[in-house]
Amino acid sequence: MERKRRPEEIHLGGLYARNLGANLIGVMTVELLNIFSPLEVFGLEKAPIFAERGWLLLLVLYPIIFLVAGLLQYLVQRPIAKLISQSRARQKIDGELQERARRRLLNLPFILGLVGLVAWIFIPALLATLFSFSSSASANAPVFTFFRASIIGIISPFLSFFLVEDFSRRRLIPWVFPQGKLSAVPGTIRMPIGRRIRILYTAGTSVPMIILVGTLVFTLWKMDITTISVGQFGRGILVFTIFLCAIFTLISLRLNSLVRKSISNPLSEVLDVVAKVENGDLTKRIRVVSNDEVGILGDAGNEMITALIEREKIRDTFGKFVTPEIRDQILAARIPVNGQRSEATLLFSDLRDFTSYVEENEPEEVIKSMRAYFTTMEAAIDRHKGVVLQYVGDEVEAVFGVPFAYAGHADKAVQAALEMRKGLSELNRVRVKEGKSPFRHGIGIHTGEVLAGTVGSKDRLSYALIGDTVNLASRIQDMTKEFQCDILASENTVKRLEKSVDMERKSPQKVKGYSKPITVFQIHRIPLEP
Repeated sequence: MERKRRPEEIHLGGLYARNLGANLIGVMTVELLNIFSPLEVFGLEKAPIFAERGWLLLLVLYPIIFLVAGLLQYLVQRPIAKLISQSRARQKIDGELQERARRRLLNLPFILGLVGLVAWIFIPALLATLFSFSSSASANAPVFTFFRASIIGIISPFLSFFLVEDFSRRRLIPWVFPQGKLSAVPGTIRMPIGRRIRILYTAGTSVPMIILVGTLVFTLWKMDITTISVGQFGRGILVFTIFLCAIFTLISLRLNSLVRKSISNPLSEVLDVVAKVENGDLTKRIRVVSNDEVGILGDAGNEMITALIEREKIRDTFGKFVTPEIRDQILAARIPVNGQRSEATLLFSDLRDFTSYVEENEPEEVIKSMRAYFTTMEAAIDRHKGVVLQYVGDEVEAVFGVPFAYAGHADKAVQAALEMRKGLSELNRVRVKEGKSPFRHGIGIHTGEVLAGTVGSKDRLSYALIGDTVNLASRIQDMTKEFQCDILASENTVKRLEKSVDMERKSPQKVKGYSKPITVFQIHRIPLEP
């Protein structure tokens, strides 16, 4: 994607060069066809337009025509020139002028092409009329002159249109329309892709055939067969046909290149940006340079990218309030309305003496310290495929094996608890160094069946785990206070461990809400592998 040009780099000289150059090509084509036409075969060698006096007239007339054409183009481009002038002077841009300049820029190829088409019909008609009154030659000559020039006039405006459009798209439109939205500008003309192809077909095939057929018709109209041999006639037509084919092949190739670029370049821009978006790069934008179907597609693509960025912002923000794994499940609508039963391992962590800590410290210090603690705990849980469900006061609730089921979630929970112990030790080292009191916590782990789903009202929902497993894991966390330890795991969890763990069985304890005593194990460490 090209960089945005500064006002000092914007010039309109290229528009003049391309419009007048297209018409100059038309003039040269007409004159070259006259040179290579066997006039004696066509019976036109005595017509003033082909005589010396006619050449002198045209040498005077053509500069006048181009001068008038340049003046008309200057008047048409004035709104665009004023906008550039204000931008260069760092003046406040007049809103009405800006809208008029935008409209004029989009319509400029059509206006210049239409003016050229009218000129290529009117001027040959005027010349043919003048020659018919000033010459004793037959009516064949002025009519033939008008026919050939007006047919060439179909090519020159089309060539001017695509040359001016190509320059505008590369130099002016990206500067005037940095955000695209060309199709939203009212009062503009559009050139659909299908029409571009029809113009190319007309210019490349129909026009030269019309010229050839028309030339033969005019030739046979008043040709005196008694003064021209068949060989002379054939050679003359052959030379003319070869040159006609050559010159229109060159013109058609240029038109083909311009039409191809007007379609393929914007499409390539769209495909390049789409490919970057597919790879996760949302920093690029499609440079929209037309108001046709491809331009509308480009605007839609940019709106899609903007929507994706907004979606990512919402997603990232949502992920700060809900664990990313749960966030993705909610956004993908993969959580059953009535919940889903799964086996999982629950982990509860709770700070000790937190109430007294809050009473002794400023709220800002409490929030800062809690954020550091939660960040350390969550990092340890994440590294072992755990999901933090919620923070309640100073408590952390996490689950392993839900919402994504996997084997060995009991081992992962125990490993996470041991890493939480290590993380807390490192955090306390920093706190003590800063003159702050160290934290202590207790962790309870239990494995069992849970119902995972969304709970709440119809307007406000939250993801939660429901079941006896959740309650018992919380009770086991409370038991760490009685046993004066930091990590306890239930018998269900220990039975599902696949790796050996240095632990100590505790005596069964009665737990509130449960009729049978609960057996738990104090986790010391995971033995080092030999």
